[in-house]
Amino acid sequence: MFAEMLINGVDINVYNARLQTYSVSGTTVTNNQSMVNTLLSMPSLYSTTLGTRTLTITLTFRPSQHGSDSRGMSVIEKLATAAENITRFEAEIVGKTVEITLPDGYIYTALVTTLPAATFDSSGEHDVTYTFSAIRHSAEDVKEVEPNGKVFCESTTKTPVKFVVNIPTAAESLTVFGITVNNVTANAELIIDGIDGVVTMNGANKLLDTDLVDFPYLNPGYNVISCSDTSASIKVIYTPVYV
Repeated sequence: MFAEMLINGVDINVYNARLQTYSVSGTTVTNNQSMVNTLLSMPSLYSTTLGTRTLTITLTFRPSQHGSDSRGMSVIEKLATAAENITRFEAEIVGKTVEITLPDGYIYTALVTTLPAATFDSSGEHDVTYTFSAIRHSAEDVKEVEPNGKVFCESTTKTPVKFVVNIPTAAESLTVFGITVNNVTANAELIIDGIDGVVTMNGANKLLDTDLVDFPYLNPGYNVISCSDTSASIKVIYTPVYV
């Protein structure tokens, strides 16, 4: 059964919380463009920067702890218990990048930007609305592909990618996705990681043995994963991002 909401993979029920409502804005877009002097022409577009979404979540915190309920509690005890649940939850999100999974099927990498005061009644339940700056994505995708085969990128924008290439034979050079790596040993595991920005072979730094200018990324849709060694095996690892 799908939980109402997860924080870093943990059901918010551990904080005795329930998801009431949530909303997700569109992605902010900033265009770097020229000035125009007439309404009959469009400005020249130099570049576009994609920003984050605004994620708003309202949670209700119950006045219970450790599987107990609030029967027999005074109003003050109820309020104090619910407040303790809020404190534990906010300790998990404040000053940290968190992964929030919502019923819409997406995961949001998020930073909290607003911590408002809770509203409550004599039942002891506290309603709190949090605001986050967030990026929408799905779970990491790992695909195995033959050299010069195609991978479909589900993202709606260009997305950093990691290649794990297992090479059976030694070679003076190997080219993967347009990136040439020199002095390749037999039975080597080559990692070209556009996510963390590293290149390694068998765990050792290999960046200086490449002609890499920019770390690789996938474009939305089909991408050909070129490789000069047709006997190599390739894993393509990326996180689909939706703008």
